[in-house]
Amino acid sequence: MIITIARQCGCGAARIGELLSKKLGLELFTRQMLIDMAMSHGMGDAVQSFVDEHPVDDIIMAISDQFEASDEVKQRFCELFRNVIGNRNCIVIGRCGNSIFANRADLVSVFLKGDFDTRVRATASAKSINESRARQLVSDTDERRMRYHNYYTGLTWGAASDYDLCIDSMRLGNEATADIIAAYAHKVLPAAE
Repeated sequence: MIITIARQCGCGAARIGELLSKKLGLELFTRQMLIDMAMSHGMGDAVQSFVDEHPVDDIIMAISDQFEASDEVKQRFCELFRNVIGNRNCIVIGRCGNSIFANRADLVSVFLKGDFDTRVRATASAKSINESRARQLVSDTDERRMRYHNYYTGLTWGAASDYDLCIDSMRLGNEATADIIAAYAHKVLPAAE
């Protein structure tokens, strides 16, 4: 089973991923773990911008929007990521997982969302910054993630039709959100029990 979690900034995805990892006994791939795995496969430098959720760079993005010249670049990064993860049973946060692993029959894809002001307050608290700075961080991060996802997948980031579950984790809280995802995974993938 692979659970992929896309998220708006401030929705608690890291904590929810940790809770799911414990509940389901699945490995949680953090950003650093993915970089380390890519390095061990001799692909570290090649996947750095991908793992960091940056769409290569703005110049390539601008060119690709006009000429579709970077399809090979996009496919290369996605294939490298598939190779790094392989067929592991795991949880992956971000990194276009819902699209990259769409061919896996054991995929459960999730999108976490929440009210903007609530996410700003959560981010300000988590990062010990003022709300003005948190507001800018949440806005910028959401914009970057949207552009990154759209660049690598051609899909609309956060569109319900591209995920198994869309959950307002800010209303539910981390524990209840993890419980819902785990229950869904057990229901649609009974072998995961």
